[in-house]
Amino acid sequence: MVETRPLLTIAIPTYNRSKELGLLLSVLAPQLTNHPEIELYISDNASPDGTPALVQRFQAEGLVVRYHRHSENIGSDANFVSCYQAARGKYFWLFGDDDIILLGTIDNLLSHITRGDFDIIYATSYGFRDDYLAERMGDPLGRRFHTITNARRVARVINIMFTFISGIIVNKERLDEIPHEDPSVFLKTNLVQLSWVLPLLLHHRQSLVMWDRPIAGRQGAAGGYSVGSVFGEKLTYMLVQCLQGRPDLVRIITNFTLRRWFPSTIDDIRSSGNQNLRLEEAETILRSCYGNNFRYWLFTWPVIKLPLPLAHLWFKGGVLVSKALYMVLIPNFWKKEI
Repeated sequence: MVETRPLLTIAIPTYNRSKELGLLLSVLAPQLTNHPEIELYISDNASPDGTPALVQRFQAEGLVVRYHRHSENIGSDANFVSCYQAARGKYFWLFGDDDIILLGTIDNLLSHITRGDFDIIYATSYGFRDDYLAERMGDPLGRRFHTITNARRVARVINIMFTFISGIIVNKERLDEIPHEDPSVFLKTNLVQLSWVLPLLLHHRQSLVMWDRPIAGRQGAAGGYSVGSVFGEKLTYMLVQCLQGRPDLVRIITNFTLRRWFPSTIDDIRSSGNQNLRLEEAETILRSCYGNNFRYWLFTWPVIKLPLPLAHLWFKGGVLVSKALYMVLIPNFWKKEI
């Protein structure tokens, strides 16, 4: 008997976050009822907490899940790759163990992928710190979904959020048909997920944006890496390697990152006093990577160097500029559905 390929694999790499994983599964499990076309896969990176018992409890309650536990911690990038390699679905969704897939999202997603064929699906998100329901935010323009056939427009809409694993679903079946590097080539970049996203942008046909913010992304959990190294040296390397022949796409993502993402991230780091992302290293590295781009000096550098109150005002001014450019560069961005 030939096994039917799942339509979608939701793969959750996890390490030592049984409490957060339990919340995610409690919201996700009822959405998977009566959906045998969806494969749920959990890759436990040798968690020392109660993760195995947690998964067993959900299995006993009827959740169908493939659970794999590594014998030792192989690192986050390698765990991501192991999820990608183990996934059997046409579509592959790598999802963070501390984020939430809101109720109704799975049915909404299936309504699209059963009727159309997409290279990339971008599920927009909102940030939360304590209560994902109390802090819920929808799309301010009331948009529902956009279907996009232009790669440049996809790059402008998703931009640096290509790096956010919980917001990106890829067509693995399509990826198998186009040239791309083996993801293991990019281990220890902290951005290995781009190895299966950017080739689909390079060979783009059609993508979907789900605008109603169906993903709640937990804030304040990032740390343990240098923001300058990962989003300077390594991001630049990944973009150039995976988008060869399309410097225009590289520029779109890079320019947004300098104009909007770095100032926002640096403002948050400075305001919170969070030292986990090693901001003190960032200025030297970012200048070496982006110093020939005027956007670094206009938008990012002042937020690093100015006194905090002035840096915050500078950041806010940059947000207004970025929003204005968004309206100019993305026609019909305000439409509810396209």
